[in-house]
Amino acid sequence: MRKGGAHGWEWSWPIALLLPLLFALNTRAQSMEQWIAWGDAAMARGEHYGASRFYAGALEREPGRMALQWKMAEACRLSNQYDKAADLYDRVYRKDQGRTYPECLRWLGEMQLCDAQYTEAERTWRRVQQRSKDPVLKERARNALTGIELARTPAADTLVVEHLPAPLNTFDSEFGARIGPDGLLYFSSLRGELNDDEEVVDTADYQVRIHHSKPVPGAWAEGIPMPLHEGSGHAANAAWSSDGKLFFHTRCGPNGPCRIHHGPADGMDLISTPLEGLGDAMSTQPMVVEHAGRTMLYFVSDRDGGMGGMDIWTAELKDGQATDVRPLGPPVNTPGNECTPWFDALSGTLWFSSDFHPGLGGYDIFRSTLRGDGFSAPVNAGAPINSPANDLYPALYPERGEGWLTSNRKGSFAAKGATCCNDLYRFTIEAPKPAPVLPADTIVQEHLVALRAMQRRPPIRLFFHNDEPDPRTRKRTTTKTYGATYTAYKALQAEYERESGTPEDIRAFFHDEVDHGHNELHELTEALRAALEAGEQITLEVRGHASPLAVNDYNHDLSMRRISSLRNHLRTVHGGVFAAYMDSSAANGGILRIRALPFGEDRSQKGVSDDLADLRGSVYSVAAARERRIEIERIVIEEGEPTAYALPSLRRGVPLVLSVPVHNTGDTPLRFVHGRVECDCFLVRELPDEIAPRATGHIQVEFTGRAQPGPIERIIVLEVEDTDKPVELRVRGVVSE
Repeated sequence: MRKGGAHGWEWSWPIALLLPLLFALNTRAQSMEQWIAWGDAAMARGEHYGASRFYAGALEREPGRMALQWKMAEACRLSNQYDKAADLYDRVYRKDQGRTYPECLRWLGEMQLCDAQYTEAERTWRRVQQRSKDPVLKERARNALTGIELARTPAADTLVVEHLPAPLNTFDSEFGARIGPDGLLYFSSLRGELNDDEEVVDTADYQVRIHHSKPVPGAWAEGIPMPLHEGSGHAANAAWSSDGKLFFHTRCGPNGPCRIHHGPADGMDLISTPLEGLGDAMSTQPMVVEHAGRTMLYFVSDRDGGMGGMDIWTAELKDGQATDVRPLGPPVNTPGNECTPWFDALSGTLWFSSDFHPGLGGYDIFRSTLRGDGFSAPVNAGAPINSPANDLYPALYPERGEGWLTSNRKGSFAAKGATCCNDLYRFTIEAPKPAPVLPADTIVQEHLVALRAMQRRPPIRLFFHNDEPDPRTRKRTTTKTYGATYTAYKALQAEYERESGTPEDIRAFFHDEVDHGHNELHELTEALRAALEAGEQITLEVRGHASPLAVNDYNHDLSMRRISSLRNHLRTVHGGVFAAYMDSSAANGGILRIRALPFGEDRSQKGVSDDLADLRGSVYSVAAARERRIEIERIVIEEGEPTAYALPSLRRGVPLVLSVPVHNTGDTPLRFVHGRVECDCFLVRELPDEIAPRATGHIQVEFTGRAQPGPIERIIVLEVEDTDKPVELRVRGVVSE
C-alpha cells in the first residue's frame, strides 16, 4: 500500500514526487526495447512521470503488449495520471483476468475512484469483494463501496475551499501549510528550473525545501526558502513546540530513512539534530501539541509494530527526547496508510489522512475524537474538504477562523496533467465565540458539558451474543458484567463471519455497531464520573431488545439479565467508583440509577428469522444480531428534588414490612404487573389489583435489613399494564445499628 516517490522521500509526503526527465526524450526512431529500458530506469529512480513518457513511446510501437500496458499503468498510477491508469488497468484486466497481475482489479478500482468514475468503480469493487480471498482487500472493498455512497451524498454545508493563487502556488508541488509563531505561512515545496524539454537544469539543487511567505493584501507573497537547508538534502514538514522555542522538521538525505530533527527556533540556519528516542526507523510529519499537561508528539512511521504501510504514532516529549513511543492503533490506523496528523487540543480532535478508510477517492481527510485513553471511529470530513484526488495535511486554526489542506485535485496548477501536482488550499472555519460575561454568582456547570452533549445524541446500543448472558435460564439478574459479555462476543466474530455467509457485512456490523457501542459506553462512564463527583443525580433509561427465537416472557427475562449486566459493569468500572452512587450512599449526595424498560419479540424488526433450524438467519445474520441489544435510550439529569416517602426507623439486620402509598394522578386506572427495587435491601411483596383515577393505593414493601448504617434512598419501579413507562416511587430514611 506504500505510494512511490523519489530519494526515499515518499515517507515525508505520500504523494509521488513527479520528477521530470533527467535527460531529453529523443524523438528519433528508437527500438521498443530501448524505450522500455529507459522507462524501467526511470521507475527505479522514482521518476514515475518520466517513466510513463518512455513507456508511452514503447506503446506507440507495440500498443497491444500486455506487459507493457501494465508497466505504463503502474507509472501513471504513481504519477497521479488517474484516467490513463484506469484505462490501462482495464485493458490489462480484460485480457488477464487477474492471473498474471492479481492486483490489477484492485488498482483499477482505486484509479476509478480517484477519477470520480463512481459507477464504474462500484462495479469493480463489487468484483473485488466477490473474488478476493484476502480479508484486508475485502475490507478495503467494503470501505471503497461505502466511500462511493458518501461521494454521491450532497455536501451538507456551504463550506468554500479556496485555491491559493500564484505566486504562492506554482506548477511544481507545494504541501504541508503551517502558520508559524511569527504569523508567517510555512510550507514545503519541490521546485526546480526546467528547460523546454522538461529537463531539470540543476539536479543537485532539485530538493524539497521549507519556504515561508508573508501575507500581502488579499493573498500571500511568493515563498522564500529557509537558510536551514543549505547542503542538508531534502527537508519538509515544519512544526513548533507550543511555546514557539523549538523547531521540528523532517530531513531526508541520500542514504538512510527520513528522520524528525529539531533545534532552537531562533537558530534555524544551524544544523539541527535527530530527535532522540525514535530510533533509526523512518519518522516524519511531526505535530507537537500541549494536551492534558503533557507535550505530545504525533508523527508518521512505517516501523515495526504498526498496522501496515504508514501509521500514525505518538510519543511524549521530555527533556528533548521522545518517550513512550507507540502507534495509535485501531480504529485510526489500518492496514493501509494513515498520515499527516494534526491534533486540535481545544476540541480533543485528531485530524489526519488515510487511503484505506471509506473515502471519496485517493487520500481523504478524517477526524477522530480522543475519548479517555482511545480515539473514536474516524469520520470522513466530506466534500468540499475532500475530493476524488488526494487530500492531505489538514491544519486548523480556530483562533484565525481558517483551516489549510494540501490537494492535487482538479484545478490545481499542473503542467503535466490535471492531477499531477500538489497545491495549498485554505478554507474558513468558525472562530470560537468569546465566553459570555456571567454574573458573579453564576455557577458554570462544566461537569455536565460532556453528559449534556451525550443527551443530544442517538441511544447507545450495546450488543450481545444469542441468549447471553446466562443462557437457558429464567433468571432476571446475572453476575456477569457487560464488559465480559462484550469480550466473549468479540471472540466469536470469526465464527459469525464464517457461519453468516456474508463475512463483509458481519465485519462491518462488529466494527460499526458492536465496537462503536462499547466505545460510547466508555465515553458515557467518563462523563458520568465528572457529573456524579459534582453531586448530580442521574438516571439512565435502558430499553431491552431480543431476537424472536424465544417467547416474549423469556425475552423479557433475557432483556432484564442484559440490563443487569450493564448495572454490574457500572458497579465495577473505574475501580468501583460508581458503587456508592448506585447505592445512594455517596457523601456528596450524587446518585446513579438504572431505569429498565424491557420488551421482547413484539418490538423486534419484521422479517428476522425465528426458526431454530435456520441458525444462519436466526443467530448469525446481521439482522438477527442487531436485535440482540439493550439501548441506553435516555440520560436524565434530575432538575429538582422530587417528593420522597419518608421511611420509619430502620435497623440493620431487622426486617420490616411497610405499606407505601401510591397516588394515581392520571385519568385511567393503574394496573401493576411487576415491582422491583435496584438492591436486595428492599423487596416488593404485594401490589394492589388496581388504583382508580385520582385515587391512592398501597404496595407492601419489605425492608430486608441488609443495609449499611446511615442514610438510605431507593427507587421502587412499578411496571404498568399496557405501557412501557413505569411508575417510580422514591423512599428515603436512615438505617441504624
